[in-house]
Formats: sequence, C-alpha cells, structure tokens
Amino acid sequence: MAMMRSIARDMLRGVVAEVGDAKQDTTDLAVALSKVREECRQQQALNRALNEQLAAVGEELAAARGQYESERARSTALHDQLVAVGKELLAARRQQEVQQDPNGSHPLAADARRYRDRDTLILLPRLFSLLAAGDRLVIVDGGAREVDRDCRWRAFPGDRLQFFGFEPDRAEAKRLKCGSIEAGAKVDFYPAGLWGTSGPVEFQHNNIGGGSSILAQNRAVTDRWKFENPTEIALARDIFFPIRTETIDAVSLADWARKTGIDRIEFLKLNVQGAELQILEGSGPVLDNVLGVLIEVAFVESYLERPMFSDIDQFLRRAGFTFFDLLAHHYVGRAASDANAQHLTLVEPKLGQLVSSWGQLVEGHALYFRDPVAEEGPELSAPQVLKLAALAEAFGQIEYAFELLKWLRQRRDVATTKMADDLGRIITEAEASYHHHVKAGVAQRVPH
Repeated sequence: MAMMRSIARDMLRGVVAEVGDAKQDTTDLAVALSKVREECRQQQALNRALNEQLAAVGEELAAARGQYESERARSTALHDQLVAVGKELLAARRQQEVQQDPNGSHPLAADARRYRDRDTLILLPRLFSLLAAGDRLVIVDGGAREVDRDCRWRAFPGDRLQFFGFEPDRAEAKRLKCGSIEAGAKVDFYPAGLWGTSGPVEFQHNNIGGGSSILAQNRAVTDRWKFENPTEIALARDIFFPIRTETIDAVSLADWARKTGIDRIEFLKLNVQGAELQILEGSGPVLDNVLGVLIEVAFVESYLERPMFSDIDQFLRRAGFTFFDLLAHHYVGRAASDANAQHLTLVEPKLGQLVSSWGQLVEGHALYFRDPVAEEGPELSAPQVLKLAALAEAFGQIEYAFELLKWLRQRRDVATTKMADDLGRIITEAEASYHHHVKAGVAQRVPH
C-alpha cells in the first residue's frame, strides 16, 4: 500500500512537472506571439509612414508636373504672342511701305508683298496646272517643329501636297497633327525621330526645344557661345543645355517607306541637330527620287561626333545633288566678350562684306537640287522637272527655274508636244511678270 502511494506521488509529481513545463511553453509562446504582434505593429507603422511618404512624393511629382505643364503652356502662349506681334509688325511695315511709296496703291505693289510673304508665286501655280490631276508633291520633314509656320509652303496648292513630318517631341507632334499645312493637303505627323536605323534610341531634351538631339551636346564648345540679335543677348550656358533624357522610337527612311508603301519622296528637309548624315545613310533607294534637299549643316562640333558640312556635302554630291545656297545662317558671339558685335554702329550688318560682322558661323541650312541640265545630270521625267522648277522658285532660285523650263521645252521628248507650247506661254508670261518688278535704274539684258 505504501509502495502504491509512493508510485502515485511520483506520477503526480511528473504530471505537475509536465503541467509546469506546459505552462512555461505557453508563456514562451505568448511572449513570442507578443513579439511577433509588436513587430507586425511596427511594420504596419513603417508601412503607413512609407505610404505617407509615397503619397507626399506623388503630390510633389504631380505639383512638379503641373508646374511643368503650366510653364510649357506659358512658353507656348508667349511664343504665340511673339508670332502675333511679328505679324502686326509685318503688317505695319507693309502699311508704311505703301505710305512711303507713291505708287504703293498700284496692284503690282500688293503683288510684290504677297510674293515676298510667299502667299503666291509666279511660275509655281502655272507649272502645277501642267501636272496630271491628283499628282502631288511628296515632302518629308525630319525635325518638323513649327513647320506649320514655314511660309515656304504657302504658295503650293493644298490639293497638290502630300506632307509627312517626324517630330520626337510628342506634344509638338500632337499639336502639328491637329493643325494644317495647307488646306486640302494630305498631312501626317509621326511622334518619332528619324535615324539611320529603326528602334529605340536615347534622346536628349534641351531647355531650348529646337536644340534637342539624339546626339549629346558638346558643352565644352557651346558654353563659350553668346546668342545675339540686333537688340538682345543671351549666354548659351544659361539657356542652351540638356534637361532630361528619354527613350524614343526612331525609324529609318528606308524602313518607313517600305512599311507605309511610299514609293517616292520629292523634297526632303532635315533639321535634327546632328543626325542628318545618319538619316541620309539610312534612306536607301527612297533617296533616288528626291529632287531637292534642305538640310541643316554644321561648321563646329556643337554635338559630340556631329558630322560637319563637308561630310554631308560629299554624301549628297555622290548621290547626284548639286549645292545651290546656304540659308538661315546661325552666328554666335563669345560669352567671354562684353562687346556685342551686332550692337556696334562700327559694324556693317550685312552679309558679303570683306570682314566678319556677326561672329562665328556655326550652322546653316544647305539647299541642294538635282541638276538635269548638267552634262552628267540625272534623267528626270517632264513632271519631275516641272516640280523641280516649282521648288526652285519657292526657295528663291528663280533663274534656275527658268533655265530648267527652257531646257525642258527643247528636250527631244517634249519639243514636239503640246507641253512645249504650254511651257513657251508660261515662260513668256512669267518673265513679263518678273520684269514688272525690276528695280528702277537696273539695265536689262535683251532676250535672245
């Protein structure tokens, strides 16, 4: 009996010990659970703090975006105001010309003003009347920013234009797409950049919209510049610099033409801040039908590894083009100089002088045309020559336009056709119109 009690006591002590161990385990679990809960509460608090920070960052980003859009809208509004002021100034100058010219009320004075503003030309409408119905001049503009303000296309009949523009700035491409070049023109704008190959490329947006480029800006060169006009100056380093980089879609002319089914381009304008040569090299056979090229060329390396005028000139000459003129000369002064050349009465503000007047020439727009009159010139159809002559007049090469037409009239495949008679009439009428605008006192050569 005593033994049984001893065994029972031992068993009871074992149970009590197990119960104690169980209580300790429960306590340990409760402590661990408490720690886990505390860690969860801390993590939740951290998450709430992170969410609040993220929300604050989102608000700051939204505010920054709003400010950016506001500044962009303000910049656009200021630009539009400047354009409006320019138009008012032009109108005032026209009125002043009429008041100062005793013959200003004569219809020819009004015609001359319309001609200068490219509202109408003399040869161009007559030449397009000889083309087949529906035959359009196909134009590609690489770097199409503000092309809707380019007066050189005003004189072209809208129903004779087919215009394709490429502009990497999506907002500008959208604006252009909503606008129009000329009424009746077929127009399409692509929010993409032209390049030598197709695919994504890194694009540097510049503080000055027109300075954005696929190539990196060479600030070791450009920060030394000073921009001048007759009344103002600005240091390049203060306004001309990259602000952000974006990956954009790029396409080559050859790939674009193949995908869209475009079989010809007749005029090519490129103003893409250094990418011009790469675009030409990636144009493929589509370049063969181009009649004229207006292309930005550089004389200094304002963008790293930018091709120079000599590189582009050699390429285009090998492709069968002839250089005609350099337009839109871009001169810069020097940031280190307190003297501003364009503001000095000592300096003659005209081109073609014996000494420089406006600083360093860094860029310009080179004008090239096909020249079928040359001994080894390209073989062009009669409609191609008519379009070439129209382009020549539109870009100020009046005498070349007449040379082309007189040469075409005598060409074997045209000389005995009705087109020869039409060309004879057009040449006579147009020359008479131009003779009405000859400056007083200028001797004229007798036609032969």
